Amino acid sequence: MLNARALHPLKGERDFRWRGGDPTRVEALTDMVFAFALTLLVVSSAPPGSFAELQAQLWGFPGFAAAFAILLLLWHSHYIFFRRFALEDGWTTTLNAALLFLILFFVYPLKYLATMLSAFLASLAAGAPEAPLSMEEARLALMMMSGGYALVFLMFAALYAHAASKTEQLELTLRERQLTRFGLWQQWVHVIVGASVVVAAALLPLFFAPFAGFLYFFIAPLMVVGGVVLAPDPKPAPKPSL
Repeated sequence: MLNARALHPLKGERDFRWRGGDPTRVEALTDMVFAFALTLLVVSSAPPGSFAELQAQLWGFPGFAAAFAILLLLWHSHYIFFRRFALEDGWTTTLNAALLFLILFFVYPLKYLATMLSAFLASLAAGAPEAPLSMEEARLALMMMSGGYALVFLMFAALYAHAASKTEQLELTLRERQLTRFGLWQQWVHVIVGASVVVAAALLPLFFAPFAGFLYFFIAPLMVVGGVVLAPDPKPAPKPSL
């Protein structure tokens, strides 16, 4: 059993007893899929043949870093879920399979937008800013990426809803139930924001459509509000009087 009081993000949580220990075959398959998705993000499969090619490839790393951070967020969310609940029933396996399928779809528009971001930054550095894609292309690429983003987190929301339905079987404490509800809220925030970006990009005039991506900045404040309402920090126990 992992130390429930540990604060290391990969070793335990203060208020949640981890029921999962060694990785299951489902988690092993998931790690393989994430590794493959990260491989697809690599700037180039061949080493540079000249210094000019090296410079060109280095400009690809800002976009790669952003895409890598998003995939790392997904992997960490998956890791925490299976450490917390250790569910291995048929419904969990089915939802996990759908999640992996969507991640492999999601990585392609993510890679495309990351590449376009790097190209734009390179043009800025060269002193000749140039849009790497047309407004219509930007609208469609943003809609595809955001749609995939929303669907991926919809699978996480379904997983958390499934775990919440098994509170008695998992013997969740009151605090753990609070954190499970908050975890479900977190997934729905991602779903709602991602879907809102798709709708806004589709409905806004073409010139403003790519700016729908700024809706992602609402994720952090919505997370904070959800944490305050659904999982406020428990009050410390009063110290015994002497």
